[in-house]
Amino acid sequence: MIDIHNHVLIRADDGPDSEEEAIKLLLQAEAAGITDIIVTPHHYSGDFENPGEKVTEMLTLLNRAAESTEIAVRLYPGQEVRINPNLLYQLLSGTSITLNNSRYVLIEFSYIEIADYTDQLIFDLQMNGFVPVVAHPERCTPLMDNIDELYKLVDKGVITQITAGSVTGLFGSNLKAQTLKMIEQNLVHVVASDAHHSVTRPFMLLEAYKIIETELGKSYVYYLKNNAEAILNNEEVTVKSPARNDLRHEFKKKKRRNLWGLF
Repeated sequence: MIDIHNHVLIRADDGPDSEEEAIKLLLQAEAAGITDIIVTPHHYSGDFENPGEKVTEMLTLLNRAAESTEIAVRLYPGQEVRINPNLLYQLLSGTSITLNNSRYVLIEFSYIEIADYTDQLIFDLQMNGFVPVVAHPERCTPLMDNIDELYKLVDKGVITQITAGSVTGLFGSNLKAQTLKMIEQNLVHVVASDAHHSVTRPFMLLEAYKIIETELGKSYVYYLKNNAEAILNNEEVTVKSPARNDLRHEFKKKKRRNLWGLF
């Protein structure tokens, strides 16, 4: 298995604050069958700034720690970059970096609003050869409150990556059901761990794939795994056409139920 989004670098962000905790995370990943990890510390997110050069340095330290513990998981550079109007310049200058030096750039949206420059930024990134990968859209309230915005992003060629914990129910049963529906309706292209801590935010990729296989079938697992591999190797991600009407109907029903539940 390949994981394209996690926070395993030591003291880089809200991930492990010690080498010991980072090693616990990597051992957990290895035990679950994860062979390749693209490390993605937060960048331009609150107080967290991890420019490309810093990621390289911290990744070297983590690799040394992993080698001393004989952990066989392969590690690659990346970032989870908070969306901002200067992202293209940052990528071209090397301050922001892509996933394993590929065309794919992992972008975190605001949890409050969809920035008014989003469409132009996506267009500019694509015109310069980059492919935006939106991190955990299922946990982004502005996107879930207006599912048409997510459809528009997918229509524009944006890749979406959901969190394994959303599939397993770590964030609640409602989000689990919603996320599985998103996968079924082809609004999801990749699953990743977003692991932060071996206990509170662990690697749950294996568990997520098992649930997807049970609920939706093996073909979805193959599809999602192959896309993670494609990103790692800078190959073409497979994108299926989303089923618009069904999912919009489901989300509208859910919003109506929530509204009446207030009274």
